[in-house]
Amino acid sequence: MVVQRRNAAREFLRLGDLDSARAIADREMEAAATRDGSARDVWAYRLVLLEIERLRGHTEEALNKLHRLEQMDPPPQEDSESWIGIIRIRGYYFGLLGRYEISCQLLQEAEAMARDLDLLELRTEVQLCQAMISYLQEKYSISSNIFHAVLALSNQIKGWYFNGVARWGIGKNLMIENHYQPAIPWLEDAVAIFEGVGSNSLAAVAFSELAVCHLGLGNDVLALDLLRKAECVQHKAGSIGNYQVVLANIGNVYLYRGDHLTAISYYRQALSLARQIKDPVSIRKWTYNINLAYLRMRSAIDG
Repeated sequence: MVVQRRNAAREFLRLGDLDSARAIADREMEAAATRDGSARDVWAYRLVLLEIERLRGHTEEALNKLHRLEQMDPPPQEDSESWIGIIRIRGYYFGLLGRYEISCQLLQEAEAMARDLDLLELRTEVQLCQAMISYLQEKYSISSNIFHAVLALSNQIKGWYFNGVARWGIGKNLMIENHYQPAIPWLEDAVAIFEGVGSNSLAAVAFSELAVCHLGLGNDVLALDLLRKAECVQHKAGSIGNYQVVLANIGNVYLYRGDHLTAISYYRQALSLARQIKDPVSIRKWTYNINLAYLRMRSAIDG
Protein backbone atom coordinates (compact mmCIF):
# COMPACT_ATOMS: atom_id res chain seq x y z
CA MET A 1 0.00 0.00 0.00
CA VAL A 2 2.84 2.41 0.79
CA VAL A 3 4.36 1.92 -2.66
CA GLN A 4 0.94 2.29 -4.27
CA ARG A 5 0.37 5.64 -2.57
CA ARG A 6 3.82 6.89 -3.58
CA ASN A 7 3.20 5.83 -7.16
CA ALA A 8 -0.23 7.47 -7.15
CA ALA A 9 1.22 10.80 -6.02
CA ARG A 10 3.90 10.64 -8.72
CA GLU A 11 1.35 9.64 -11.37
CA PHE A 12 -0.93 12.56 -10.55
CA LEU A 13 2.12 14.85 -10.70
CA ARG A 14 3.03 13.55 -14.14
CA LEU A 15 -0.56 13.90 -15.33
CA GLY A 16 -0.54 17.51 -14.22
CA ASP A 17 -3.25 16.95 -11.60
CA LEU A 18 -1.35 18.95 -8.99
CA ASP A 19 -4.25 19.20 -6.54
CA SER A 20 -4.63 15.41 -6.34
CA ALA A 21 -0.87 14.93 -6.04
CA ARG A 22 -0.74 17.47 -3.21
CA ALA A 23 -3.71 15.89 -1.42
CA ILE A 24 -1.98 12.50 -1.30
CA ALA A 25 1.36 13.99 -0.28
CA ASP A 26 -0.14 16.15 2.46
CA ARG A 27 -2.17 13.25 3.84
CA GLU A 28 0.80 10.90 3.89
CA MET A 29 3.08 13.52 5.45
CA GLU A 30 0.55 14.09 8.20
CA ALA A 31 0.14 10.34 8.76
CA ALA A 32 3.92 9.90 8.92
CA ALA A 33 4.16 12.64 11.56
CA THR A 34 1.54 11.03 13.79
CA ARG A 35 3.14 7.60 13.61
CA ASP A 36 6.67 8.98 13.95
CA GLY A 37 7.46 7.96 10.39
CA SER A 38 11.00 7.60 9.15
CA ALA A 39 12.64 9.98 6.71
CA ARG A 40 12.29 7.28 4.08
CA ASP A 41 8.49 7.51 4.47
CA VAL A 42 8.33 11.24 3.91
CA TRP A 43 10.98 12.11 1.32
CA ALA A 44 9.06 10.71 -1.65
CA TYR A 45 6.21 13.07 -0.76
CA ARG A 46 8.52 15.99 -0.01
CA LEU A 47 9.90 15.69 -3.53
CA VAL A 48 6.38 15.67 -4.96
CA LEU A 49 5.51 18.83 -3.01
CA LEU A 50 8.69 20.53 -4.17
CA GLU A 51 7.85 19.73 -7.78
CA ILE A 52 4.37 21.19 -7.33
CA GLU A 53 5.90 24.37 -5.94
CA ARG A 54 8.27 24.55 -8.91
CA LEU A 55 5.44 24.02 -11.39
CA ARG A 56 3.53 26.82 -9.68
CA GLY A 57 6.42 29.13 -10.57
CA HIS A 58 8.44 29.09 -7.34
CA THR A 59 11.64 27.37 -8.44
CA GLU A 60 14.05 29.35 -6.28
CA GLU A 61 11.82 29.00 -3.22
CA ALA A 62 11.56 25.24 -3.78
CA LEU A 63 15.34 24.99 -4.10
CA ASN A 64 15.83 26.84 -0.82
CA LYS A 65 13.24 24.68 0.90
CA LEU A 66 14.99 21.53 -0.38
CA HIS A 67 18.24 22.72 1.21
CA ARG A 68 16.54 23.38 4.56
CA LEU A 69 14.77 20.02 4.62
CA GLU A 70 17.95 18.16 3.77
CA GLN A 71 19.81 19.92 6.56
CA MET A 72 17.10 19.35 9.16
CA ASP A 73 15.96 15.83 8.29
CA PRO A 74 18.03 14.05 5.62
CA PRO A 75 16.97 10.62 4.36
CA PRO A 76 18.87 7.58 5.66
CA GLN A 77 22.17 7.04 3.86
CA GLU A 78 20.92 3.73 2.47
CA ASP A 79 17.82 5.36 0.93
CA SER A 80 19.39 5.69 -2.51
CA GLU A 81 16.15 6.57 -4.28
CA SER A 82 15.58 9.63 -2.11
CA TRP A 83 19.18 10.79 -2.47
CA ILE A 84 19.04 10.45 -6.24
CA GLY A 85 15.77 12.40 -6.22
CA ILE A 86 17.30 15.16 -4.11
CA ILE A 87 20.34 15.50 -6.34
CA ARG A 88 18.22 15.36 -9.50
CA ILE A 89 15.83 18.05 -8.34
CA ARG A 90 18.62 20.30 -7.09
CA GLY A 91 20.44 19.94 -10.41
CA TYR A 92 17.32 20.56 -12.45
CA TYR A 93 16.28 23.62 -10.48
CA PHE A 94 19.74 25.15 -10.72
CA GLY A 95 19.52 24.67 -14.48
CA LEU A 96 16.09 26.30 -14.70
CA LEU A 97 17.57 29.28 -12.88
CA GLY A 98 20.41 29.52 -15.40
CA ARG A 99 23.20 28.06 -13.27
CA TYR A 100 24.19 25.50 -15.85
CA GLU A 101 27.63 24.40 -14.66
CA ILE A 102 26.49 23.19 -11.25
CA SER A 103 23.28 21.86 -12.78
CA CYS A 104 25.13 19.60 -15.20
CA GLN A 105 27.48 18.36 -12.48
CA LEU A 106 24.63 17.40 -10.18
CA LEU A 107 22.59 15.73 -12.91
CA GLN A 108 25.62 13.72 -14.00
CA GLU A 109 26.08 12.61 -10.39
CA ALA A 110 22.44 11.57 -10.07
CA GLU A 111 22.52 9.74 -13.41
CA ALA A 112 25.68 7.84 -12.43
CA MET A 113 24.19 6.80 -9.08
CA ALA A 114 21.01 5.53 -10.72
CA ARG A 115 22.99 3.68 -13.40
CA ASP A 116 25.34 2.04 -10.88
CA LEU A 117 22.37 0.86 -8.81
CA ASP A 118 20.49 -0.30 -11.92
CA LEU A 119 17.51 1.94 -11.11
CA LEU A 120 16.26 2.33 -14.66
CA GLU A 121 13.24 4.56 -14.08
CA LEU A 122 15.16 6.97 -11.86
CA ARG A 123 18.00 7.07 -14.38
CA THR A 124 15.56 7.85 -17.19
CA GLU A 125 13.94 10.57 -15.10
CA VAL A 126 17.36 12.19 -14.62
CA GLN A 127 18.00 11.97 -18.35
CA LEU A 128 14.80 13.91 -19.07
CA CYS A 129 16.15 16.68 -16.86
CA GLN A 130 19.50 16.57 -18.67
CA ALA A 131 17.70 16.83 -22.02
CA MET A 132 15.75 19.89 -20.91
CA ILE A 133 18.78 21.68 -19.48
CA SER A 134 20.69 20.99 -22.70
CA TYR A 135 17.76 22.51 -24.58
CA LEU A 136 17.89 25.64 -22.42
CA GLN A 137 21.62 25.88 -23.15
CA GLU A 138 20.75 25.75 -26.87
CA LYS A 139 22.62 22.45 -27.22
CA TYR A 140 19.85 21.07 -29.38
CA SER A 141 21.67 18.09 -30.89
CA ILE A 142 22.69 16.89 -27.40
CA SER A 143 19.16 17.42 -26.12
CA SER A 144 17.67 15.52 -29.04
CA ASN A 145 20.10 12.62 -28.59
CA ILE A 146 19.13 12.31 -24.93
CA PHE A 147 15.42 12.34 -25.78
CA HIS A 148 16.05 9.59 -28.36
CA ALA A 149 17.87 7.58 -25.67
CA VAL A 150 14.92 8.04 -23.31
CA LEU A 151 12.56 6.86 -26.05
CA ALA A 152 14.61 3.69 -26.46
CA LEU A 153 14.65 3.08 -22.71
CA SER A 154 10.91 3.72 -22.45
CA ASN A 155 10.27 0.34 -24.04
CA GLN A 156 11.62 -1.24 -20.85
CA ILE A 157 9.51 0.91 -18.50
CA LYS A 158 5.79 0.43 -17.98
CA GLY A 159 3.47 3.32 -18.60
CA TRP A 160 3.00 6.25 -20.91
CA TYR A 161 5.14 9.00 -19.40
CA PHE A 162 8.65 8.49 -20.77
CA ASN A 163 7.39 7.45 -24.21
CA GLY A 164 5.22 10.55 -24.53
CA VAL A 165 7.70 13.06 -23.11
CA ALA A 166 10.55 11.67 -25.25
CA ARG A 167 8.48 12.10 -28.43
CA TRP A 168 7.54 15.62 -27.35
CA GLY A 169 11.21 16.44 -26.69
CA ILE A 170 12.34 15.15 -30.07
CA GLY A 171 9.65 17.24 -31.77
CA LYS A 172 10.53 20.27 -29.65
CA ASN A 173 14.17 20.16 -30.73
CA LEU A 174 13.18 19.82 -34.39
CA MET A 175 10.78 22.74 -33.95
CA ILE A 176 13.32 25.10 -32.40
CA GLU A 177 15.68 24.53 -35.33
CA ASN A 178 12.88 25.35 -37.78
CA HIS A 179 12.41 21.76 -38.99
CA TYR A 180 8.68 22.23 -38.76
CA GLN A 181 7.39 19.50 -41.04
CA PRO A 182 9.48 16.68 -39.48
CA ALA A 183 8.58 17.92 -35.98
CA ILE A 184 4.82 17.70 -36.44
CA PRO A 185 4.44 13.87 -36.41
CA TRP A 186 6.53 13.59 -33.22
CA LEU A 187 4.45 16.25 -31.50
CA GLU A 188 1.15 14.80 -32.72
CA ASP A 189 2.19 11.37 -31.39
CA ALA A 190 2.98 12.99 -28.04
CA VAL A 191 -0.42 14.74 -27.96
CA ALA A 192 -2.17 11.43 -28.69
CA ILE A 193 -0.34 9.76 -25.79
CA PHE A 194 -1.01 12.63 -23.38
CA GLU A 195 -4.67 12.94 -24.30
CA GLY A 196 -5.03 9.16 -24.12
CA VAL A 197 -4.20 9.22 -20.40
CA GLY A 198 -6.04 12.46 -19.69
CA SER A 199 -2.98 14.67 -19.22
CA ASN A 200 -4.41 17.95 -20.49
CA SER A 201 -1.48 19.96 -19.17
CA LEU A 202 1.15 17.99 -21.10
CA ALA A 203 -1.05 17.97 -24.20
CA ALA A 204 -1.25 21.77 -23.88
CA VAL A 205 2.56 21.99 -23.75
CA ALA A 206 2.75 20.01 -26.99
CA PHE A 207 0.04 22.24 -28.53
CA SER A 208 2.40 25.19 -28.09
CA GLU A 209 5.16 23.49 -30.08
CA LEU A 210 2.70 22.37 -32.74
CA ALA A 211 1.45 25.95 -32.99
CA VAL A 212 4.98 27.22 -33.59
CA CYS A 213 5.39 24.65 -36.38
CA HIS A 214 2.13 25.58 -38.08
CA LEU A 215 2.92 29.29 -37.79
CA GLY A 216 6.33 28.62 -39.33
CA LEU A 217 4.55 26.90 -42.21
CA GLY A 218 2.25 29.90 -42.65
CA ASN A 219 -0.94 28.64 -41.01
CA ASP A 220 -1.50 31.35 -38.39
CA VAL A 221 -5.19 30.47 -37.93
CA LEU A 222 -4.46 26.90 -36.82
CA ALA A 223 -1.53 28.12 -34.73
CA LEU A 224 -3.71 30.57 -32.81
CA ASP A 225 -6.43 27.96 -32.33
CA LEU A 226 -3.92 25.56 -30.74
CA LEU A 227 -2.49 28.31 -28.57
CA ARG A 228 -5.92 29.38 -27.30
CA LYS A 229 -6.53 25.79 -26.18
CA ALA A 230 -3.16 25.70 -24.46
CA GLU A 231 -3.76 29.11 -22.87
CA CYS A 232 -6.99 27.97 -21.26
CA VAL A 233 -5.49 24.77 -19.85
CA GLN A 234 -2.30 26.35 -18.49
CA HIS A 235 -4.12 29.29 -16.91
CA LYS A 236 -6.52 26.90 -15.15
CA ALA A 237 -3.64 24.66 -14.05
CA GLY A 238 -1.71 27.60 -12.60
CA SER A 239 1.49 26.49 -14.34
CA ILE A 240 3.18 29.87 -14.69
CA GLY A 241 6.22 28.60 -16.60
CA ASN A 242 4.11 26.98 -19.30
CA TYR A 243 1.55 29.80 -19.32
CA GLN A 244 4.12 32.51 -20.06
CA VAL A 245 5.42 30.50 -23.03
CA VAL A 246 1.89 30.25 -24.45
CA LEU A 247 1.39 34.00 -24.07
CA ALA A 248 4.65 34.73 -25.86
CA ASN A 249 3.73 32.37 -28.68
CA ILE A 250 0.36 34.11 -29.06
CA GLY A 251 2.37 37.30 -29.35
CA ASN A 252 4.32 35.67 -32.16
CA VAL A 253 1.10 35.05 -34.08
CA TYR A 254 0.13 38.71 -33.83
CA LEU A 255 3.64 39.77 -34.80
CA TYR A 256 3.33 37.54 -37.88
CA ARG A 257 0.04 39.27 -38.71
CA GLY A 258 1.59 42.71 -38.33
CA ASP A 259 -0.50 43.59 -35.27
CA HIS A 260 2.50 44.91 -33.37
CA LEU A 261 0.69 46.49 -30.42
CA THR A 262 -1.20 43.30 -29.59
CA ALA A 263 2.03 41.31 -29.95
CA ILE A 264 3.82 43.66 -27.56
CA SER A 265 0.97 43.36 -25.05
CA TYR A 266 1.32 39.55 -24.98
CA TYR A 267 5.11 39.72 -24.81
CA ARG A 268 4.89 42.09 -21.85
CA GLN A 269 2.55 39.74 -20.00
CA ALA A 270 4.94 36.86 -20.67
CA LEU A 271 7.95 38.92 -19.58
CA SER A 272 6.26 39.88 -16.33
CA LEU A 273 5.61 36.23 -15.52
CA ALA A 274 9.15 35.23 -16.55
CA ARG A 275 10.54 37.79 -14.13
CA GLN A 276 8.20 36.54 -11.43
CA ILE A 277 9.52 32.98 -11.72
CA LYS A 278 13.11 34.16 -12.35
CA ASP A 279 13.43 32.35 -15.68
CA PRO A 280 16.54 33.84 -17.32
CA VAL A 281 16.04 32.19 -20.72
CA SER A 282 12.48 33.47 -21.10
CA ILE A 283 13.37 36.93 -19.80
CA ARG A 284 15.99 37.21 -22.53
CA LYS A 285 13.68 35.87 -25.25
CA TRP A 286 10.62 37.96 -24.45
CA THR A 287 12.70 41.13 -24.06
CA TYR A 288 14.16 40.47 -27.51
CA ASN A 289 10.66 39.90 -28.92
CA ILE A 290 9.38 43.19 -27.48
CA ASN A 291 12.29 45.09 -29.05
CA LEU A 292 11.75 43.28 -32.34
CA ALA A 293 8.06 44.17 -32.38
CA TYR A 294 8.86 47.85 -31.73
CA LEU A 295 11.42 47.85 -34.55
CA ARG A 296 8.94 46.31 -36.98
CA MET A 297 6.23 48.76 -35.95
CA ARG A 298 8.57 51.72 -36.52
CA SER A 299 9.63 50.26 -39.86
CA ALA A 300 5.98 49.89 -40.88
CA ILE A 301 5.24 53.48 -39.86
CA ASP A 302 8.30 54.80 -41.72
CA GLY A 303 7.39 52.73 -44.75
